[in-house]
Amino acid sequence: MLIAALLVSSCNNHSPIPAKAKTEVKDSTGTPHDFFPVPDYIGGQLKIIDSLQLPISKTVIINNNSKLSVATDKELSELAQNFRQPDINAPDLKKFYTETSIADQSGPSVTLIFTTADTTLPIQKINVYIKPDPVENDKVTGIYMEKIFSRNDTSFSQKLYWKTGKNMQVITEKKVKGKSLPVEQVKITWDYTD
Repeated sequence: MLIAALLVSSCNNHSPIPAKAKTEVKDSTGTPHDFFPVPDYIGGQLKIIDSLQLPISKTVIINNNSKLSVATDKELSELAQNFRQPDINAPDLKKFYTETSIADQSGPSVTLIFTTADTTLPIQKINVYIKPDPVENDKVTGIYMEKIFSRNDTSFSQKLYWKTGKNMQVITEKKVKGKSLPVEQVKITWDYTD
């Protein structure tokens, strides 16, 4: 009777559940584990691209005007730095991020999502797309990032996408003293997949 009364009482309690505070992701031993190492992953991808010596092309689109050119290793490396810095695993940043994951059985695919509630941090969101493989290692198929930052009197908003074995893309919106400039889309392609 007491248990039934407690159950009825708890079912009738409609008070809102407080927003969950930041929780650290912990492994089976109870110690916090690192988030997915995006800088290391991108660094590994750059080494693969370099070792295969594939032709690299660059497309820049501004105001619907597209310009295609051959890209240099330096251009690829410089643009890739947008994915590598800052590292949310750094101790001074990690505490501001939470990790969630979504599994899609139809794919199958898993998405690791890293977000922050702090709008002053440069990295606002990272999605890591993974194709699970029970026989071989799981494969990262792509990384998506959203960044915001300012330099002098210019504010930047970026959307970045790295498609494993194919290309990378950085879409940048700029505002100078509150005035919007044309959106710039830079895509570098190196396709080494079948």
